[in-house]
Amino acid sequence: MTDTSVKTGIAFYAPLKSPLHPIPSGDREIARLFIRALEQGGYHVELASQLRTFDKRGDSYRQQRLIMIAKKEATRIMRRWNKQGFRPHVWFSYHLYYKAPDLIGPIICQALDIPYIVAEASWAEKRAKGGWALYHQQVATGLKLASKVICINPRDKIALVEFYSLRQKKCHSPLVSLNAFIDDFPVHHDGSYVNNEHSRINKDSGKLTATLTREGIAAKYGLDSHLPWLITIAMMRSGDKYHSYQQLSSVVNLLQQPYQLLIIGDGMMEEEIRTLFVRHRQVKFSGALENSQIRQLLPHFELLVWPAINEALGMIFLEAQQAGVAVVAGDQGGVSSIVNNKVTGILVDAYNAQEMSVTIDCLLKNNEKLKTMKHAAKQYVTQHHSIEASARQLNCVIQGAISNPLDNI
Repeated sequence: MTDTSVKTGIAFYAPLKSPLHPIPSGDREIARLFIRALEQGGYHVELASQLRTFDKRGDSYRQQRLIMIAKKEATRIMRRWNKQGFRPHVWFSYHLYYKAPDLIGPIICQALDIPYIVAEASWAEKRAKGGWALYHQQVATGLKLASKVICINPRDKIALVEFYSLRQKKCHSPLVSLNAFIDDFPVHHDGSYVNNEHSRINKDSGKLTATLTREGIAAKYGLDSHLPWLITIAMMRSGDKYHSYQQLSSVVNLLQQPYQLLIIGDGMMEEEIRTLFVRHRQVKFSGALENSQIRQLLPHFELLVWPAINEALGMIFLEAQQAGVAVVAGDQGGVSSIVNNKVTGILVDAYNAQEMSVTIDCLLKNNEKLKTMKHAAKQYVTQHHSIEASARQLNCVIQGAISNPLDNI
């Protein structure tokens, strides 16, 4: 058993989606990244709960029921910790908003008198009335209690600044900005880095084992190895994701340069999304792939393309750039905070298919410009979005919350 007595203990919780959730998503990946960054900073991280508080439809009865379940869960957690002899120094919650507030952390923090830290919270004043009003109040409770609120998406920070200016009487704002970050590029079990020449795919499990060249990937997914390769990686679900796929199909209709596009993902709207591209033999589908597989395939592609309609952040943009893939995307949500426009990629109007298609065509015609962007993309992620830099900043945030609790009363 690992001796955690000399380490600062952090109770970690993600109310929208647990880091152990079986379905891949950007939220799950960011939760896992926070845990890795905290552990890299020398902390002992304990996953406090996997209770998912998500309410998609604004059902007040469901919200009331989950609030009661959360109260019981908080009691169970503290009882379990007491038996284990574990007492966290800090509670750390990742991503709370009106559809998935943290219903557990505030209870435990008040009971144990420990700092409450939140990463990536959002505030929507318009939800004070309507189906999510009860959950909206719970978000307010968490934000008022928070010692520190870590902002990743700069657009979320605007509403949070207003929240604290109107409601809090603290001398200092709890808001702290943090760049979105990513872990090191995946390596083989022997410690060698995956590169543009080799990746590994196990024919039975679909995971990487056998050596593959660009030609091998072309054969596996039906791509033409002599043409530029574009890639899209997104879940196939209704709402904004489907609207982005609709927009992408309009972009594809307008492209003039030769290309191949591989779309990675699956979901309940897969049949409808495949139908959008049925006339385009240049568009191929891989189905869902594990994140490790995706990151090993990425270095073989030239451009990541995605309209990103109402995209909150999109960790795949960082993963692509880290692998040396340039980006053409819609300028939505927090995308501009992780893509260096006109340096590592180009951001366009998400609803302007003509502009996106012309941008892609121009890059495919200008190979030198595309190569420069691909090279810049790798450097940009290393310099501005590394897990090492974030681990250091998180350490300052946590130590500040522990050392100066009176600042946040």
